Formats: sequence, C-alpha cells, structure tokens
Amino acid sequence: MKLHEFVARRLILLVPVMVGVAVFTFTIAQLIPADPAAALCGEKCGVVVDYTEDGEPITAYDKNFIRLGLDKSVTERFFIYVDGLLNGDWGESVAYHRPVIEVVQDAAPITLEMAFFALMIGYPVGIILGILSAVMQDRIFDHLSRFMAIAFVSLPIFWLAMMLQYYLATGEGVCDPLFGTEGGCFPLFGRHDSGFTYPQSTEEVSAFVSWYPHDGTGFHLIDSWFVTDEALEELPDEYNTNWLLFYDTIEHLFLPSLTLGLASSGSLLRYMRSSLLEVMNEDYVRTARAKGLSESRTIIVHACRNALVPIVTLLGFSIGGAIGGAVLTESIFSFNGMGRVAVKSIQYLDFATIMGVTLITSFIFLLSNLIVDVLYAVIDPRVRLE
Repeated sequence: MKLHEFVARRLILLVPVMVGVAVFTFTIAQLIPADPAAALCGEKCGVVVDYTEDGEPITAYDKNFIRLGLDKSVTERFFIYVDGLLNGDWGESVAYHRPVIEVVQDAAPITLEMAFFALMIGYPVGIILGILSAVMQDRIFDHLSRFMAIAFVSLPIFWLAMMLQYYLATGEGVCDPLFGTEGGCFPLFGRHDSGFTYPQSTEEVSAFVSWYPHDGTGFHLIDSWFVTDEALEELPDEYNTNWLLFYDTIEHLFLPSLTLGLASSGSLLRYMRSSLLEVMNEDYVRTARAKGLSESRTIIVHACRNALVPIVTLLGFSIGGAIGGAVLTESIFSFNGMGRVAVKSIQYLDFATIMGVTLITSFIFLLSNLIVDVLYAVIDPRVRLE
C-alpha cells in the first residue's frame, strides 16, 4: 500500500471513530447525576420570569430547562445534537453565553500553540540528553541526567510553573542580577501584554492582509506576520511591526511551553537512553565501528535512527500529555485555552461545551496517531504500511 493511500484510508477511518466519541461523550453527559438548568440559574431558580398563555408562572429554572432541551427525550436530544454538529451548530454555551463552536475556535489555537511549542522544547532536550547519557553511561553526566529525568517526571507541573515564574519572571529571580532586566526576563502571565489589544478584525475592516482569513487563524505566532500595516500603526510603538508582534507572542508563550516541555522531557530522556543502549549492542553497530567509522558517525547515523523508532511512539502520547497538562498551566499563566474552558464548563455543568472540547481533543489525538504512523515509515524503511 502506498503512503498516500494509507493516509487517505486512515482519514476515512476517523469518521466512525469520531461518531463513537460523540455517542460516548453524549451518553456520559446524560448519566451524570446533575441538573444543568439549576446550575445555570443558581439561587434565582424560583424567580418568576414569564407567564404562559394560560397565566401559569414560568420560573427561571423552567425557562432554562426548556432552553437546554431537557424537556425532550434522550434520543431526541441526541439526534438534535448530531444534526447540529453536521451543520456547524454545536449548541449554546451556558457558561460563556456564546455558541460552543466560537468558544472552541477561540480556545483551541491557544492550547495547540502552547502544546506544539512545548514539544519543540521537550523533544530536543529529552533526545539530546538521552543520547549523551547513553554515550556516557555510568559517568557523572549520566547520573545527573537521570536525576533530572526523575525530577521532571515527579515534580507537580503547577509547582514547576510557579518556580519558573519566580526565577525567570519576577524581580526576585535570577534575570535581574544576571542580565540587568527589570522584573524578570519573561512576562509573568497572559498571552500578550495587558497594555494593548491584539489586532482584531471588524465587520468592515480586516486586521489581516486581503487573502488571509478575515479573523485570522487564532495562532498568533502565524497571524502576527499577516497583520496589515494599517492595523500595526494603531498599536503602541513596541508592537507596531510584525516582528515585534511575533516576538511579544514568543515571550509570553515561552514560560508555559517550557513548563510543559520540561515535564515531558524527563520521560523522553529515559526512553531515549534505554533505547540507544539497546541498539548500541547490535551487530550492525559493531560492524560500523570495525569498518573504521568515527564514534560520532556510528552513533548518529547508524544507532540513533533505529533508537528513535520507539521514541516516535511517544509523540502521540506527548501531545495528549501536553494538552492534559495545559489545564493547570493555563490557569497559572492566565491562558484562556481549552484547559480553562473545560474546567469552567464542568463547574457550570455546561455539557455542550464539554462535549465540544472532548470532540476537538479526540480529533487531535487521532491526527497525532496518524502522524506517528507515517513517521514510522520515514524513520524506519523496514516498516511496511499494510
């Protein structure tokens, strides 16, 4: 089977899996012993807000009960929900008072941007330290790197985030005495400085170039390069070029991504070390050395490529771990991503938003697994896509 045929087949298989996810999440939402109508109105549930044609009072609870469709059977609600999904109507968020699809569209790019940037930090750190640890087996560097791996895996992610904030984003940390900064090297929280609003499009005028999506993609690392000169002129001087806008995004993104990246690099280091040690004892590695190849070429060209095969397997789990760790990280760094949206939706029993976040997260997991399968064939030619 050719690669493009394999990819097309896997993409088609995503459809029944996503249907299964939708059925499962909807069923779980119905089984939870909670009353979202009561959670929405709180202490005002008994307040009369309207009257029927017969003069019967309608309380806030009754209105919410009908608005959320709880007066219909479970089967009817499910088919209404599926029909809405297919037509782009994911329901109304009772927590945000907005359509769910808009809430998810705003939150997903924030989490994905942070998660992928975290992988760009965690994977090089984990793989490089794992290689060096294997090459210098049982030496001081090996012991130190293994200690670091255990520390990064064991430390609570919220504690690691707060320590990075303290040492790198406050005047009490290491940046001010070492680099002469004021208040740390990086911003303490937020996606951008509170002193300005990131360029936003209006109904009449787009903040982005004509051929770009009218409202941008939500990924500010990308959007920052396509903001028009007219929109940039309205910003303060420290943000009025595409590069400065991009740099500000990087600055605010670095600490939360570093937190997630370090948390994932510990397990990567240990996997890479053990995988490389196993490969280095294979016959083809000894043959490469016997032919007179340098040790660095033997390790990098012959050993590392095969040792990376099990590491690729962790890529899908790492993406999931980064998204899962984003719940606490986003709260600490004040990022309004999917983690914070999920927490708030759970607090308000906002089942429509919970199911929307679940569907998006499931889709990301499935795509990451597809990418992992394709990378298998790229790294190891022996893998056959059958």
